[in-house]
Amino acid sequence: MEKKLNVIIDGKNVECTEGMTVLQAAQSIGIEIPTFCYIKRMKPFASCFMCVVRVVGGRDNLVPSCSTPVFEGMKIETNTEEIREARKSALELMFSDHIGDCFAPCHTECPTGIDIPGFISALNKNMNEKAISVIKESLPIPACLGRVCPAPCESGCRRSLVEEPISIMSLKRYAADVDMKKPLNERYLPEKAPSTGKKVAVVGAGPAGLSVAYFSEILGHHAVVFEKHPAPGGMIRYGIPAYRLPRDVIDNEVAVIERLGAEFHYNKTMGKDFTIQDLRRDYDAVFVGVGAQIASGMRCEGEESEGVLSAVEYLERVSKGERDLVGNKVMIVGGGNSAMDAARTSVRVGADTVLYYRRTRKEMPAFDFEIDETEEDGVKMEYLATPVKIERVDGKLNVTCIRMELGEPDASGRRRPIPMEGSEHMVTVDNVIAAIGQKVGSLGLENSGLDLSKWGTIEVNPKTMQTNLPMVFSGGDAVLGPDIAVRASGMGKLAAISMDQYLRGEKVTGSRELFQVTVGALDSIPEVLYAKYEEQARVKMNHLPPSDATTSFSEVATGLTAQQIADETDRCMECGCRGADSCKLREFGDVFKPDSKTYTGVQREIFTDDSHPDIVFEGAKCITCGNCVRICEEDKKCYALAFENRGMDTVIRPPLLKKLVDTACDGCGKCVDDCPTGALSYKTANVWTDLIRKLK
Repeated sequence: MEKKLNVIIDGKNVECTEGMTVLQAAQSIGIEIPTFCYIKRMKPFASCFMCVVRVVGGRDNLVPSCSTPVFEGMKIETNTEEIREARKSALELMFSDHIGDCFAPCHTECPTGIDIPGFISALNKNMNEKAISVIKESLPIPACLGRVCPAPCESGCRRSLVEEPISIMSLKRYAADVDMKKPLNERYLPEKAPSTGKKVAVVGAGPAGLSVAYFSEILGHHAVVFEKHPAPGGMIRYGIPAYRLPRDVIDNEVAVIERLGAEFHYNKTMGKDFTIQDLRRDYDAVFVGVGAQIASGMRCEGEESEGVLSAVEYLERVSKGERDLVGNKVMIVGGGNSAMDAARTSVRVGADTVLYYRRTRKEMPAFDFEIDETEEDGVKMEYLATPVKIERVDGKLNVTCIRMELGEPDASGRRRPIPMEGSEHMVTVDNVIAAIGQKVGSLGLENSGLDLSKWGTIEVNPKTMQTNLPMVFSGGDAVLGPDIAVRASGMGKLAAISMDQYLRGEKVTGSRELFQVTVGALDSIPEVLYAKYEEQARVKMNHLPPSDATTSFSEVATGLTAQQIADETDRCMECGCRGADSCKLREFGDVFKPDSKTYTGVQREIFTDDSHPDIVFEGAKCITCGNCVRICEEDKKCYALAFENRGMDTVIRPPLLKKLVDTACDGCGKCVDDCPTGALSYKTANVWTDLIRKLK
C-alpha cells in the first residue's frame, strides 16, 4: 500500500504519495510550475532550472521541483519574487544563445499581421485553399490589396540579402484571384462564431470599414455598413483608377463579406442622413472609418479658376464614368501617388500630359514603381518647377510657373525648394489637376462628443482604436489622415477585436501582444543564415505593353502564371519559427518579461540540418534541455541525437557530425512534440503528415 504524506504548498495542505516530486504534488492541486525539460514518462533531468522552488527551513537555496521528492511536513514556496527573478534569469540565459525569429520580418512588418511565410509555403505546395485561408485570417480584401498595396512587408525581407525581396504582394494577389474565379458559393468563407445578438454600425465601406464588418461577422456580431457613395471601396474605388484596381475585383471581395452576413446601405452620409447620436442609440457599438477625401490647396493665385480640378475630385468623377473632364493638354501638379494616378488617367482619356514637381525625382513621395510606370505611359516630367499663378483666358489656362533649386533639408527630411529669381515662364494648358495632398475635412461629427485633433482627425487609443466615447471606435484615414489602405485595414481588424471585447463586457485591451524575439535588422543578420542561398532573380509582374495599356482602363498588371508562382515561392527563405505557437520560451517570456540581451558572449555554432525528409533541426534555437536526446535513447533506441562537446561549447546534434538523414531516425516526431522551442520541427505541417506521424 502506498504511503501517504502531507505537505504544504503555498499555504495549502496537500496529501501526496511517497515518491512524488514537488512538481507532481503542485500539479495535483492545479499549481502550474514552468519547466522545459520535464517529460512525465521519464526520469527527471533538471537541466533548465525553470521549475525552481524554495523548501522552507531547508538549506536556504532554490531546488528544481521536477527532481526533488516530497517528505512529510515539507513546506514549499513556488511563486515568490525571488523565485520569479530566478526563473527570469534562467530564461535570459537561454535567450543569450537562442538565435531565431518568432515571426518572420515580413510577418511583423505587415500592418494586418498576415502569416506571410505560411501562405507562401502553401502556394509553393500548390495548396491554394490553405493559402487563401491563411491570408483571410488577417485580411478580407487580398485581391484588392494584392494590386495596390505598397508592400511594407517586403522592406524587411531577408531575401534582399541575397538579391531582391520576395514579391509578396503579387503572391497574395495570385492566391486571391484563384479563389475569386470560383462561383461565389464556393469561395473561401471563414467559420463564424455563434451570434451574440449584438449589432455594430460601420460608417464607411473603405478598407477600414470592410475589415471591421468582416471580422465583426466572424466574431458573431451583425455588421451594418453605411457608405456615402453608391458602391463600396472608399478611396480604393474612388481614388485609385480602374486600370490599377478593376471595380469587379472590389465588388467580388465585398460580395464575400455580404455572404458572411454584413449588411450594406449606400448613398448614406454621416451628418446628413444620420448622426453619431443616432447610431449610438440604435446599435451596440459604432465604428467610424471615413476616408481622407478632401483635397489640399496649391496656395497658388487663381487656383479656383474654371478648369482647375483636384486629383481627388478628378479621379472620383472618372471612376464614376465621366471621361470628358479634361481637354487636349493637361498639367498635373504634385509628386505623390495620386499625382501619378491622375497623370496616367489623363493619358488614357487622350490628353497630352505633363507633370510638374517642385523638387527632383529623388524627393518624390510616390513609389518608384509608380513613377516608372507613369513615365512608361508617356507622361512627361518637369522637375524643379511649380505654378505660382493661373489665369483663364479664351477658354485656356495660362499658368505662370517658376523654376526652383534645392536648399537645405526641411522638416520632412527632403531638401527645401527655393524659387529662382527671374525664372518665371508661361505654360498654356486646357486643365490643371492639383495633386498636392488630401485631408479628412468635415466628418459630420459636429456636437458628437468625440475628441478631435487639431487636424480634425478622431482621437483614439492606438492600442484599441477606442475613442473617448466607449462604444465608438475609429480607424484608417479618420484617425491617421491620408495613409495607405493596408494600414487602414489593419486598424479595422484591431478595432473589431476591441469592439468584440467591449460587446462581451470584457476589458478593452485590443490584440494581445505576445513576447517575441528576432535575429535582428537586415544589417545585423549573421551571414551563415543566408550564405547557402544562390541568387535567383525576382519574378516580375506581367503587364500589358504601354501601347495597349494607355488606350483603355483595362487592368495593366495581368498577374503571374502558375510557373512564376512556383519559381517565386521557391525563393522564400522561410524565416520565422515553425514552432512559434507552441514555443515555451515565448510562453514563459510573456509571463516573466525577460530581457533577451541581458547576457552576451560568444555564441555557439549556428547550423541547420534539413537533410531529413520529415524533420528540420535548427541548432541556433536549441537550449540544450536534452529532451530530444533522452527520447531518442530511451523511447526509440536510435541515438539519432546526442550531446557534443563540453562546457559552454556543448551542443545537441547527430553524433559524429552526421546528418540526421544518415542516422537511424525514422521521423516518428516524438522529439518534435517534446521540443520546447521549435529547434525541431516538421518540414510539412498538414493533416496528412500529422496522420502519418501518428500511425508510426
